[in-house]
Amino acid sequence: MTDLTPAGAAALDAIDPLAGFRSAFVHDDSDPDLIYLDGNSLGRLPTASLDLADDVLRRQWGRRLIRSWNEGWFETPQRIGDRIAELVGAGPDEVVLADSTSVVLYKAAVAALKARPGRTRILTDDLNFPSDIQVLRAAAEAAGPDHEVVVLPTDSIHGPVAGLADALVGQGGADVALVSLSHVAYRSGWCWDLAATTRIVHEAGALVLWDLCHSVGVVPIDLGAADADLAVGCTYKYLNGGPGSPALLYVNADRTELRNPLRGWYGSDDPMGFGFDAGPADGASRFLTGTPPILSTALVEPGVDLTLEAGMDRIRAKSVALTERFISLADLHLAPLGFEVRTPRDPGQRGSHVALFHAEAQAVSQALVNEALVISDYRPPDLVRFGFAPLYIGFTDVDEAVRRTVDIVESGGIDRWRGVQPVVP
Repeated sequence: MTDLTPAGAAALDAIDPLAGFRSAFVHDDSDPDLIYLDGNSLGRLPTASLDLADDVLRRQWGRRLIRSWNEGWFETPQRIGDRIAELVGAGPDEVVLADSTSVVLYKAAVAALKARPGRTRILTDDLNFPSDIQVLRAAAEAAGPDHEVVVLPTDSIHGPVAGLADALVGQGGADVALVSLSHVAYRSGWCWDLAATTRIVHEAGALVLWDLCHSVGVVPIDLGAADADLAVGCTYKYLNGGPGSPALLYVNADRTELRNPLRGWYGSDDPMGFGFDAGPADGASRFLTGTPPILSTALVEPGVDLTLEAGMDRIRAKSVALTERFISLADLHLAPLGFEVRTPRDPGQRGSHVALFHAEAQAVSQALVNEALVISDYRPPDLVRFGFAPLYIGFTDVDEAVRRTVDIVESGGIDRWRGVQPVVP
């Protein structure tokens, strides 16, 4: 039986093989009691990024100036992309860093629609990130007035596995060009079976585009084994690349028919030839467009290196253990206070964050941040999300976060913070 006492948490921390990675991240000495459970929105700053940022600014830009383009800058999106490829089961030249997640999602979606002429439908679900659905609608609009996005309904926790299969059979399935889903849902934490889902999409003759924002760096991913067509994902959550860091874009090497709809010099086969008629570059590089933002792109690498060093098997094992413990403690201590777990209880169907329902979720979240020094986040209308980044979160943090949540609710924190709405909840 799991020991849910503080002593049990301390014992788990003592044998944690990833415990040493905590010191690889910056922790504010002026806030030693802070518990940061929002790495599913913005990861912590790796200490190695400090020295790298100084080098990129002072030496590479400050002293070497434009010479740095010939000393590593030019290949940065591909070089770091190849490192990320090791985390997602991709091959060389199948992953690049490019633009924001929304922009690369748009590029990938339009490319997929053009590669399936005569098919006019995009399938997604209502667990998908709202921006993704907006982007998919824009892609459908660009493809023509006969194209549409169909949003499959869910129970708000689990993905519509049966509903997706039903939508892909018969005449309706013959109209589907693209299925685009979040591998891990941003609200509930539901995790799709990537390989099985990709297979049924392909059986219907459609392409699949995965959003890996809430899974890359914390959930094992094997895009190659799944034969996925396209994938995108941000690098500022579990990869700790920094706020607004460039997104990853994966393009299956065998999908040579996929073309970048927003072509530019950087994605051409001869960018320094400055020709009007240059062709596309090889691999995923053909989906690059303009000059990459070197400062932010370079800073993605330290977090990727730490993740590779830790190993996805160990990261996933700890992620499951952290979320299992939090759910058990929530059932024991938070359920009597009006909280309800709204995340799949099967760890095989769960990412690395847990969503709790509470009728006063916004006030709870604000009270935790401002009074209890527990940073989670709020998703309207009634969810508080707790993210567990295994590289810097320990089991004692889990227990203490639950204890402080109990204290803040029982002490009237909801009344003190009701109606307070920050710009970023």
